[in-house]
Amino acid sequence: MMKMPLSLFPLSIVSLSILAALLPVSSALADDSGFEIIEVTGHHEGSYSAVNTESSSPQTDISGLLDSIPGAAVNGNGPLTGIAQYRGLFGDRVNTQINGISLAGAGPNAMDTPLSYASLVNSERLEVTRGIAPVSAGTDTLGGSIKVIESQASFDETSGKLAGQYQDNGQRSHLGAKANLGGQDHALLVYADILKGQDNITTGDNKEVKPTTYDKNMVGGQYRFNLSDDNGADESIAIGYQHLETKDAGTPALPMDIDFIRSDRIKIEGQHDIKDWDMNWHLAYSDAKHGMDNFSERMKMPSMNARYNNADSTGFDGTLSIGKDAWLFGLNTQLSEHNSVISDPTKPMFHVDNFNGVTDNTYSAFAQWQQDIDQWNWQLGARVKHYQTDADEVEHSMSGSMPAIKILMDRFNDADRSQSQTGLDLVLNGRYQVNDELSWILGLARKQDSASYQQRYLWVPMQSTGGLADGRTYVGQVDLELETAYQLELGADFATDTLSISPRIFLNRINNYIQGVKATDPAVVMAAQMMGDSNPMQFANVDAQLLGMDVTAIYQLADNWKLDMNASYISGERRDIQDNLYRIAPPKVNLGLNYQSGHWQGRIEGVAVSAQNKVSETQQEQTTAGYALMNISVGYDADSWLVKAGVNNLFDTEYEDHLAGYNRVMGADIAPGERRPGMGMSAWVTGEYRF
Repeated sequence: MMKMPLSLFPLSIVSLSILAALLPVSSALADDSGFEIIEVTGHHEGSYSAVNTESSSPQTDISGLLDSIPGAAVNGNGPLTGIAQYRGLFGDRVNTQINGISLAGAGPNAMDTPLSYASLVNSERLEVTRGIAPVSAGTDTLGGSIKVIESQASFDETSGKLAGQYQDNGQRSHLGAKANLGGQDHALLVYADILKGQDNITTGDNKEVKPTTYDKNMVGGQYRFNLSDDNGADESIAIGYQHLETKDAGTPALPMDIDFIRSDRIKIEGQHDIKDWDMNWHLAYSDAKHGMDNFSERMKMPSMNARYNNADSTGFDGTLSIGKDAWLFGLNTQLSEHNSVISDPTKPMFHVDNFNGVTDNTYSAFAQWQQDIDQWNWQLGARVKHYQTDADEVEHSMSGSMPAIKILMDRFNDADRSQSQTGLDLVLNGRYQVNDELSWILGLARKQDSASYQQRYLWVPMQSTGGLADGRTYVGQVDLELETAYQLELGADFATDTLSISPRIFLNRINNYIQGVKATDPAVVMAAQMMGDSNPMQFANVDAQLLGMDVTAIYQLADNWKLDMNASYISGERRDIQDNLYRIAPPKVNLGLNYQSGHWQGRIEGVAVSAQNKVSETQQEQTTAGYALMNISVGYDADSWLVKAGVNNLFDTEYEDHLAGYNRVMGADIAPGERRPGMGMSAWVTGEYRF
């Protein structure tokens, strides 16, 4: 196995050296990074980073675009199961919106992550709020805000796109199409995606990663009606629908694979002008069903019991915002219900209520003010949030023969499971314009977040943890306190005709941070031991701190040549004991050399990742070595069509992705419990036709 236990600085030098060596032979390379920093200081906006889908290499899931965003990363539990991470926080702490909505998934282990509901062909770009998210960005933004911007039905326009891609490693393909038919008063947008992974991927050492196949289809559309009149106001109402179906998809870092995910989503929205006040609203509803098992896609050892999990969820998302001049006000609500039942197809009498009638509701209101005062642009905001959660009684078919399970079941059923909490977010963001080239950045915030339903209502030791993928069993705690974070950010933006650089440093101190600690309850320990785990965990409130930096830079080398850089460093620690936080992205540098001439474009990219030795002993996290990768691409972008081709991991390097989780599959090339390696060399081609 080829590994490079190097520090971040030598890794950066390695990448720069390779780029320099390849420079003389790169006469047809151009900028396809798609990475850009957009600074907007207009009406209730802030600073964000964005990457568009056309500029990237092929993706099986749009979460892969996060690797191009400063401070962002992906916890990859499977090819379609990418969990967003921003500055060391991940999962429900990161506000994630698809087409402006946040709807609950069905999977108790986050197999259908929020970003998995984004259409590849209909998504225009992925945006991440740079630094401290304003209160208007979403209800729970303690871990930042991510938005997928999708195409909308447009008036007076007839257009469309056909897109396709293929990767040889894993025989992965995508075919997508969308079309817009718009007149003066009516507009219709329709789209469809077909994604297939017909083979398992292989690593640099030619090891097969099982199972990493998948089959995913998505169709959707939007109809928009024009309400505008002669006064120039932009007013309309729209209704949109999406159907998603995934089947036979592997998640090798989790104890089960996806048998099916079937969901329907509908959204009604409107935008209006009321006496110079801009009003926007939407109502969205989802219904999702999810089946998963441990035998269809992976080997089940004879000593193991067959398990099948049927899960479902319903979700509602509603928003109303109204703004004028410096002020913006809004109301938000997110309501969801979750159920999950585990069975054994070989034993009809066996069943476990994993989650039963769990409700997770949030109601919130915010006010935000943004104004230029001399050389400052100030943004102040406050959001009040009220959380209500509850769960029905549970049942376990083996409670009669296992006293520990009986104790846990009765204790949960007899407890007051209804919880009600109120939180408050306060945000101050400032930008000081020194001159046309330099701005200073200041951000301060107090933010709160509630426990996930898994952290609160997982009553018997299991691995339904929202995708932690650490191989441990957990139990929840009904009365978990709100997480309270105190956040600080300092930075600068400097830009000239040839150079732009944007560094940020941040500090995030979190009281009552929720994570797993060693379970000490005798009934929990006994129940876990009966299921083969002698060291179970329990979710609890602890104290934590994250600090770090991220920086982006672009340098115009010549008329056709440009160099870009994206670097991040994050450190996460417990403050109550001597330990590190779990699954923190290691230090990383991306360096891209881009060439653009006419319709031709190309890119050489070096990715340098440091070793991650600061790992969580509490969760028995393994360290990983550093590594360096090289990716190349070339493309031709005409007015109506685009063709690109490239090779990722050009030197077929064997490496371990620290955020990829541990292998849970028996009888594979990778041993159970071993860190899952990254993909080996992969040649790819993409194409699209626009009309």
